[in-house]
Amino acid sequence: MWTKESNLLIYLVILALSLNFSCVTSKRDKKEECKTCKEIVEAFYKGMEKTVKANFGGGNTAWEERKLGSYATSETRLVEILEGLCESSASLCHSLVEEHEEALEKWWFKLQNKEKDLKTWFCINNIEVCCNNGTFGPDCKECPSGKDDPCHGHGDCDGAGTRGGKGSCSCHDGYEGDECDECADDYFEEKDENDKMKCSSCHESCSKGCSGATAKDCTECKTGWEKTEEEGCKDVDECQDADKCNEGELCVNTPGSFSCDACHESCDGACTSAGPKGCKVCKSGYNITEDEGCKDIDECAEDKSSSLCSSGTYCKNTPGSYECESCNEACETCIGEGVGACTKCNVGFKRIDNECKDIDECAAEKKPCTLENEVCKNSIGSYTCECRNGYGRKGEKCVKGEKDSKVKRVEEESDEDDEEDDDGHDDDDDDDDVKDNVDDAKQDDSTSNEEIKPPEEPRDEL
Repeated sequence: MWTKESNLLIYLVILALSLNFSCVTSKRDKKEECKTCKEIVEAFYKGMEKTVKANFGGGNTAWEERKLGSYATSETRLVEILEGLCESSASLCHSLVEEHEEALEKWWFKLQNKEKDLKTWFCINNIEVCCNNGTFGPDCKECPSGKDDPCHGHGDCDGAGTRGGKGSCSCHDGYEGDECDECADDYFEEKDENDKMKCSSCHESCSKGCSGATAKDCTECKTGWEKTEEEGCKDVDECQDADKCNEGELCVNTPGSFSCDACHESCDGACTSAGPKGCKVCKSGYNITEDEGCKDIDECAEDKSSSLCSSGTYCKNTPGSYECESCNEACETCIGEGVGACTKCNVGFKRIDNECKDIDECAAEKKPCTLENEVCKNSIGSYTCECRNGYGRKGEKCVKGEKDSKVKRVEEESDEDDEEDDDGHDDDDDDDDVKDNVDDAKQDDSTSNEEIKPPEEPRDEL
């Protein structure tokens, strides 16, 4: 059951939360109001400039302003300026302009020649949403260390220039204290070129402060450094310990620490330095050399008999090994990538200008597609026989109006030729017929499918 005491307690809690929320909202709104007011003033000046240019097209603004006549301070011009002050979605801007439109009109018609600074007159003195620089809060109190040098120039005063904020200093890196006039840990005090107090960072090796910028000025040394009489805090070389890193890793000393980096890919296990020259033992696929350390073996260059890769592929050297890559579709055999590396062209291709290029069987004088209403369609390395538009294939014929427009493919013809060969036909006769169809369209290339041996290149003796 609720009692009067419990109801009172709930009311007080709600009231406290409400007051706290109101304070946070007020703080945020005051700063935002000042920012928006400054934007309004800036937009007002831009509107004045824009209305001048609309009448004269730019140039000497002061002269043009004098030549505007009655329009210069007219209500018409003011309306044009007011219409462009706020973006459509800027609700706070629209609210401020609507609430204080009379103040803007007063300045426009009566005070603009006397009060030249609209921001000071409007935002600070009239609607009181801003303060002068170096002051803050409802009463525009001075920030810590004074309005001329708030937070001693080493921090930001909360709410400075607005009617919000608490006026507390948020110090920059290296500074601390209520007025940012003290040096933080790992910083020391000195004077700048204007004889003003300044905090500079200690040496990276220092712990618990320092008296100067060098390693000798440290109060104590950080972990990874040791105190010496000659150098102050000196870096410890952790890599002197042979067990710092795992097998296959190289210990690299860094200021105050170390890292374990992988040995070079050519190393089999441990290494003494970075790169292939640091390997103690070379991996399979590498040879040890005096100048380069572990050097990759080019298995492809050493394969004089081309036995590493099968027909239709070529040997490609990789670090410590090799790969067999497929030749281009135009090549039956090749020595590398692309149509220019073919040593023998595939069926359906012909060597032209040292490249295996597609034969357009459909351009042959003796057309390969001979049925009525049938057309030839070239493809890479081959061709197909299709029915012309409006016809579809029915069995072996192209029939008008058929929806099923099946393609009579070269492969199907080849299968039929194979069946005829089983019945006793001579293979050489069939090959001659196909060759005749191609040769009628293109010049004779008796070497198109002959194996072309590439010139031998000099090889370095290993």
